[in-house]
Amino acid sequence: MLITSSKLEEKIKTDPAGAYLFFGEEEYLKTHSLGVMRKTLVPDPDLAVFNHIKIDGGNMDALKEEINALPMFGLTGGTKLIEMRDLDFNKISKSDFDDLCGLLSDVGDNAVVIYTLPSEFFAGKPNRPSAQLTALSKVADAVNYERQTPARLASWLARHFASHGCSADPDTCRFMVEYCTPDMYILSSEVEKLCAYAKMHGMSAVYIDTVRKVSSPSKEFGDFDLSNYVLAGNFNGVFNVVEDLKQQKEKPENIMGQLSRLWDELLTVRALADSGMDKSEIASALKMSEYPVQLRMKAASAYPAGKLESIVKRCAEADRDIKSGSVNKYYIIEELLLTVSN
Repeated sequence: MLITSSKLEEKIKTDPAGAYLFFGEEEYLKTHSLGVMRKTLVPDPDLAVFNHIKIDGGNMDALKEEINALPMFGLTGGTKLIEMRDLDFNKISKSDFDDLCGLLSDVGDNAVVIYTLPSEFFAGKPNRPSAQLTALSKVADAVNYERQTPARLASWLARHFASHGCSADPDTCRFMVEYCTPDMYILSSEVEKLCAYAKMHGMSAVYIDTVRKVSSPSKEFGDFDLSNYVLAGNFNGVFNVVEDLKQQKEKPENIMGQLSRLWDELLTVRALADSGMDKSEIASALKMSEYPVQLRMKAASAYPAGKLESIVKRCAEADRDIKSGSVNKYYIIEELLLTVSN
């Protein structure tokens, strides 16, 4: 069934076994929920190797094997946590999809999370879910991690500032959402940057002028930025902008987030267009205006078959490497660009 993230966290505390589908645009909230599951089900990191299984590459055989295997040194009533990523529902065959639904209908004492990126799963519209979401929600608890409203983001920002020993009034928080981005990963990084700046200058609060001075504005529709070069398929241009941002000491998490988001959008738009949806239908499904959708449709059509899928997969790998605490995070981005430009 379709459940909220708060309902999910309640269920994890009382009866965590079952199948779960994580989908939607807001990766920050997906990661948070997954973190709660990990902490609850496998609190001892020394035992994670036995009862915490990660399956990459959408490997259905590995998923079946882990569901049927017994947990070792069971914790929380013997519930084993199984995470599966990289399963592209745009390409999955009907027989494989039916097999997946069959597996998820009976996972025993396991907690199985199917973690999808926006480019990997099309959920349909709120009042008209896709056939895949309808089928999966019958055998799994499906959680839609939507972009949060500006009002909710502003409230969250205020709490996030407070957790770092700083404060920001409601007007500043609302401005920050408009000025930076609604992406919670990027907003979280901006909060850290602003709080560090405030501490350095003996300030206990940040204001709108502080955000303008310190934070990075959204560049999605600006001239000569990452967006324009990605939409043009100009990898040299993308590399030059990344190098410039590196010199400005922009956080690699922010750069990678924007790159991933743009290529995810191109792949999603292309998949929807290939399925027969027109510009207005795609705009409605993705909650975008028609003009940026038109730009993305044109840009996506210029990529050779399979190229966007390859880029999005490599972006996901790079993003995981960056968030894992690798030493040279800028190098990961540069290596990504060199790889996908060939």
